[in-house]
Amino acid sequence: MTPPESRPPRLTEAEQRQLDELERRLETQFPDLAGDFSGGTRLPRLVLRNVAILLAVAGVALIALAAVIGGVGGAVSVLCSLAATAGVVLLLRRRARRPGPQAGPGAKRADSGATGG
Repeated sequence: MTPPESRPPRLTEAEQRQLDELERRLETQFPDLAGDFSGGTRLPRLVLRNVAILLAVAGVALIALAAVIGGVGGAVSVLCSLAATAGVVLLLRRRARRPGPQAGPGAKRADSGATGG
């Protein structure tokens, strides 16, 4: 007896074509949904702006607290830590938006030789 797979089942080529066609029809019928199919949900700009302001205020408060507790060295170390974290987040976000390699219709899938059983 084999344990159940933790990942979702793969679609056949015909199922993937049907899904792509359905997405195209929905995007044509409802243009405001076009971005929703590209992955994830979108937050309203106002929410994102408020979150950004809140994070900026929290960052300034952390730097001020570090300056009080640890002096200039503490403030600089917290500032560097926050800058590095922001850089990593922006890099990952930028990489996530970049389109991945597209497999052509004749391309082999990685599991093409595997048999189900």
